Amino acid sequence: MLDGKACTTFPSDVEKMRAMFPHLDVRDSVLFVHDGKYITSAGGARSFEAALYLCEHLYGAEVARRLAQGLVIDWAVERVPHLVVRK
Repeated sequence: MLDGKACTTFPSDVEKMRAMFPHLDVRDSVLFVHDGKYITSAGGARSFEAALYLCEHLYGAEVARRLAQGLVIDWAVERVPHLVVRK
């Protein structure tokens, strides 16, 4: 499903994922990757960044900021290490 796409995973699994799926472009040092219709994240508690990014992508920055406030997260996508592949 992700062949030829950029993606990420839990930091300790990056090398395992690269070995298991050599056709993937597995990125490290990012919390989420958006490539086409796919958004992957580093997982765990860092999944909030991917979820807030998706909310911002779909509904706008103000909606994402309000949701983040309710979660007590200081949200600004430009401060989050991520990759968006534009095609």
